[in-house]
Amino acid sequence: MHREMKQGKRLNWLGITNSMHVYIETYGCSSSRNDSEIMAGLLERAGHIIVEKIDNADAIIINTCIVKSVTENKIVSRIKKVQQQYKGKRLVIAGCMPAAQRSLVKKIAPDAALISTNNISDIVSAINGGEFIGKKIDKAGISKKRGSPVIDIVEICSGCSHICAYCITKFAKGSLFSYPQEKIIKEIAEMHSEGVKEFWITGQNIAEYNNERINLPNLINNITEAVKGNYFLRLGMMNPADVLLILNDLIETYKNGHVFKFLHLPVQSGSDEVLKKMERNYTAEDFAEIIKKFRKEIPEITIWTDIIVGFPGESEEDYEKSMNLIKEIQPDFTNISAFASRPNTKAAKMKKVATEIVKERTRKMAKIVDELAEKQNKKWLNKETEILIDEYS
Repeated sequence: MHREMKQGKRLNWLGITNSMHVYIETYGCSSSRNDSEIMAGLLERAGHIIVEKIDNADAIIINTCIVKSVTENKIVSRIKKVQQQYKGKRLVIAGCMPAAQRSLVKKIAPDAALISTNNISDIVSAINGGEFIGKKIDKAGISKKRGSPVIDIVEICSGCSHICAYCITKFAKGSLFSYPQEKIIKEIAEMHSEGVKEFWITGQNIAEYNNERINLPNLINNITEAVKGNYFLRLGMMNPADVLLILNDLIETYKNGHVFKFLHLPVQSGSDEVLKKMERNYTAEDFAEIIKKFRKEIPEITIWTDIIVGFPGESEEDYEKSMNLIKEIQPDFTNISAFASRPNTKAAKMKKVATEIVKERTRKMAKIVDELAEKQNKKWLNKETEILIDEYS
């Protein structure tokens, strides 16, 4: 509080008298966190003060996520509570919800300002009210207020060219939009000069990055050639369908000393029939082949994947194929999601699997996932390796 008061006095001395104390609450992925850091940076440069406690705020920004219904329900409850508890304070609903679920937001928070993830450059205007939904901006290189002194989230693209049957994020993010390479490299170079050691290369599906015929392997190689020094790049989530198109080059890129040996590749199901209904555009065998090639070339690589349990029409046989794939691949970790339909998606119109069946399948898979994770972690026992500490408490 003392620091905030001092900053407020300095702003008054500069002649800025309409500054507000702004609190930002963030939900969702690393792209969402990046949006919050950009909004915080833009607001501070406009003379506002970012506060860490909601009680100290004049304006409240809730940066939303809608990828899962459980997350959406949590955020809806939070918005209602904030309105009741902090009447009279300005409220801004940001992130994916305003674009994908505008009618829902207007119903629960009719007086709130709305700003979508694609419009965050308008946050200074949005803090005073209104709706900012629709356009797409290049977020690379926008100065931000980072939450960590050693980590910078670098969004290289937004949106996606796929239309997965269960995905609502498409309605919020739109089609693929890849940011210019020069801006991405400039951001990394500047942040590294300020002490950043770890860069999270993020987007909805970074494997399909393509700007002026520069693809993901080209981009990563060009970054590491242009930016010298000691730092690491953590590559974010990729769709197997797009990894297949760049597989050999991507594996070579992962051998670069600057790249974390970490691959997040959501398979979503081990059944080709279910994958077809999901409109994922690859097979379970394709996924297994990608993992096999990565492990052959980079034995120490860490593999994460995602599975949706109980997708509409998933039979017991389909489920067993997912279980068998996990046992075969033995990922270091698997994010398990029980299917929940999202509004306006194709899957929402499909016949659902009974809730009790989905719960039982999820429970059984979680047990296997925990056992495999423990087995994979034990491989690190008695090994000595260089580490980077990026967070502590």
